[in-house]
Amino acid sequence: MKTHYYGGISSEGAEQAPCGVWLGEGSGLSGEWGRVDCIRCQSHKKKINESAAAEERAIVEQMGDMAAFMREEGNREHR
Repeated sequence: MKTHYYGGISSEGAEQAPCGVWLGEGSGLSGEWGRVDCIRCQSHKKKINESAAAEERAIVEQMGDMAAFMREEGNREHR
């Protein structure tokens, strides 16, 4: 079986690789592109990286919103 790219924190329970291939028992996952031998993953590398970067930006933005909310709540308590 092929080794597919997986850039998430935990691949446990992953049923499908980012390239769209359903994973079988012999499928491997790696967060290191050098170990990925799936041709489909390699051909979609740019798209997969862009998607991961967009997800990271959304998480950081959400964290910033949460921090701003918590600061505002803290300011209300001290008034």
